[in-house]
Amino acid sequence: HTHTHTHSCVLPCVIALSVVNLQAPCSIYWYWVSIERHAWVQLRCVLVLRVLLDATMMEEEAKGKAAAAAPASKVDLTDDSLQVSIADALNEQDVVKFTVQTKTTLDRFQQREFQVTRQHEEFVWLHDRYVENENNAGYIIPSCPLKPDFSQSHGKLAKLQAGDQTMPAEEVEKLKQEIQSEYLVAFQKTVAMHEVFLKRLALHPVLREDPNLQVFLEYDKDLQARGRTKKEKFFGVLSRAAKSLDSSFASHTDSDEFYEQQKHFITYYTTVIKEAEKKAAAKVQKRQAVVSQYGKVGTLMSHFSNTQTQYATLADVLIKCAEGHGKAEIAEKKLAAKEDLKLTDLLRYYVADSLAARDLMWRRVKAYLLTEEKRKKLEAAKTKSKGVQEAQEAHEDAIKKYESISKTAHEELDVFKKRRVAAFRKGIIQYTQSQIRQSREKFNMWKDLLGTIKTVSTA
Repeated sequence: HTHTHTHSCVLPCVIALSVVNLQAPCSIYWYWVSIERHAWVQLRCVLVLRVLLDATMMEEEAKGKAAAAAPASKVDLTDDSLQVSIADALNEQDVVKFTVQTKTTLDRFQQREFQVTRQHEEFVWLHDRYVENENNAGYIIPSCPLKPDFSQSHGKLAKLQAGDQTMPAEEVEKLKQEIQSEYLVAFQKTVAMHEVFLKRLALHPVLREDPNLQVFLEYDKDLQARGRTKKEKFFGVLSRAAKSLDSSFASHTDSDEFYEQQKHFITYYTTVIKEAEKKAAAKVQKRQAVVSQYGKVGTLMSHFSNTQTQYATLADVLIKCAEGHGKAEIAEKKLAAKEDLKLTDLLRYYVADSLAARDLMWRRVKAYLLTEEKRKKLEAAKTKSKGVQEAQEAHEDAIKKYESISKTAHEELDVFKKRRVAAFRKGIIQYTQSQIRQSREKFNMWKDLLGTIKTVSTA
């Protein structure tokens, strides 16, 4: 992929240098060579990615057979008694309305199939209900989906509306296509994030039993869920800041080896995956910059061809090259969108999910510290011979809560590992497949362009 990206950037420079004296046979020859080399780079990229994908698929098949022979997990990751999906979504004046479809065999629901319309604020309301419920302290609560953001598309739309009368028709059409493409990608991303949130809840054997989830899925009226006020957002930021500055989790040494190892892993994993997400996002931005340059080079070549009135062959070659760069721009744009959707968003989601797992570990440490606090109060009550029974009951309640969280947290962290491995294997396979498809498409495109230029220049 590195070679592909490098040659994608270098090729316009080669073209720009060659095109100055393109009427000379030598320059035309080296121009053909540069395109042919680029095409072969694309082919090598396809072959390498194909080998990597085949190896990954073989590994997945082997692990699948091993998993089939292993004992069944306590948590069924394939339970389909409650299936939730977002069948449709509609954007109305910056408000996205999701059509949530449910299929179930559970008796507590009135129907077997039904659907409701929900807005983003209602997803936030559902997430908050889970977080506020102390009975969920021992579970990894799925992260709340981000608010839909179409600001980039809206900014370009405003630019289009402002300059529609003065911009050339070619640029107007190109900008319209960019807006549609960016809007579609953003829309797909927000739908996917909201759907994953619901699927995680519906699949969980305990979280799915929460009555608030049933209300969200089944009640066909508006939940009247308002957005968070500025004050609530401010206190939310303070709460997260206080949690990040709280050293009790990092400084706590757990007597249980499993949790001590998990603490070190989660801390390191969160740091690494955050950095990976930043690098992946930067990679997508660089590819989008390449997309932009393809378009500019193609436009300039088209304009340059209009000046070559005395050199018909040169003008024809430039036009064909301009068309080729237009096709390359489309192919590169597709690849950038797929990388963002299949890789960057996967990393972004697991940044949030790893933080949710860390919050679970933090709640367990807090529960342990509470047992120590209650133990000290019990000892003080015994010394004073006052309030011993109340202190004893408080101490026992704290121990029960801590043990309950520890028991469920162990299972949750095991499932977190299995889910994470399965998700990354699937995501990386899809990412690699998209790389193969787009590399093959670009290889064929450059190969066709090479043949076309040879035909034009020898005519």
